Amino acid sequence: MEKKEIKDVIESAFDEVMQEKLAPFIGQEVSMQTQKIVETLREQRKTYGKDMTGLSEKMKKDFASVAKAVATKNFDIDAKANEALIEEQDNRGGYLVSREISNAILRIAASVGTILSQAVQWEMNGDELAVPNYTGAFLKGSYLSVDSAGSVTGVTFGAAQLIAKKWQLAFVVGNDLIADASVNLADWLLALGGEALANMIDYQGFVGGANSGDPFLGVLNYPSTTTVDETGKQVTSYVLPSGSTTFQKFAVLEDASAMIACLEESILDGASFNFNRTVWAKLRVQKDGAGNYILPYAGQAQGSVLSNLPNGGPIKPAGEILGYPVFTNRHLPAVGASSVNGFSDAASNPFAIFGNMKAFAFGDKGEMRVSQFESGSFGGKEIALADQRGIVYKHRHAMTLAIPRAMVVAKTSAS
Repeated sequence: MEKKEIKDVIESAFDEVMQEKLAPFIGQEVSMQTQKIVETLREQRKTYGKDMTGLSEKMKKDFASVAKAVATKNFDIDAKANEALIEEQDNRGGYLVSREISNAILRIAASVGTILSQAVQWEMNGDELAVPNYTGAFLKGSYLSVDSAGSVTGVTFGAAQLIAKKWQLAFVVGNDLIADASVNLADWLLALGGEALANMIDYQGFVGGANSGDPFLGVLNYPSTTTVDETGKQVTSYVLPSGSTTFQKFAVLEDASAMIACLEESILDGASFNFNRTVWAKLRVQKDGAGNYILPYAGQAQGSVLSNLPNGGPIKPAGEILGYPVFTNRHLPAVGASSVNGFSDAASNPFAIFGNMKAFAFGDKGEMRVSQFESGSFGGKEIALADQRGIVYKHRHAMTLAIPRAMVVAKTSAS
């Protein structure tokens, strides 16, 4: 067996063990998604000589060494143990990982999350940062008369506040898996962090504020108005016509066109539709008044107002409506939902978003910490009895919808 084949077998075996060990704690679907990210990283290295993290093999092994040292209490490493790093757990201590590692996890998150892949990113030196957002009407200026002064146009900028909050990811890794500080282990640890961060940012950005403890306000819970509000503090609400009291009543041509018309032309470049995948499944099989499917099939006329792109989702478009990409996200309300995050597939409920995700501002505080737990309940299991260690990531970041007017939220009709 050649060296490359041996390496592939080792990587495959390692992935199977990781997925088997992690699935009971993070779920089978998440572990599969994490493995997909790991496979993407390897494929990029084989093709381009480097992956999206931007880290060298040495940097990855160093990061894996930190995780190994955290779990084995080996303090003879470059990262300095500092109990004060973890305010709530003084007795356990933690390790600051390098800014390069933090950036790598953010890059992975941006590769799998809708909002983080498109949001404008700001580097935060403190816990708060005010970012400007224009809240006035569009500018026109004025013409000058002979020998007279022109009028002065007031440019109104508001301040969208980025306030850093602490995000945490906790999972367990068997002691046997962290025996070696390898690139394989680093790939999995980085992928887990990136997937979890992207998932949380999408949740907070779309439906944040739905549950107690949510630190950020999502678009669906933002104050809304049925007109474009000149203060910029409200998102535009588009209510479906009377009788459209369920999500699948969204008419692809009429309602999508009306939502597009709600946004200024300057915002339309980069705008997209966002649905739950179950809603998109209903929309792509809609029929016209003659009973024909709107979505074209092989042999039919091309250039339809509706298209479907297999394998799309949060990052890659799942299709197009009237030339604008469609993204699907698990956190948006689903067909048949009954009070999920406060939203139901019923009358007067928001469920879809058309907007430009560049209107989001994401503030990166920079530091990322790794800490360990030798005992305690993780996923309902006492890890001390299972020969496992709990690994916890902590990162401080902020997000806000800097330009609410860049979003249109579709709601079902009241009756």
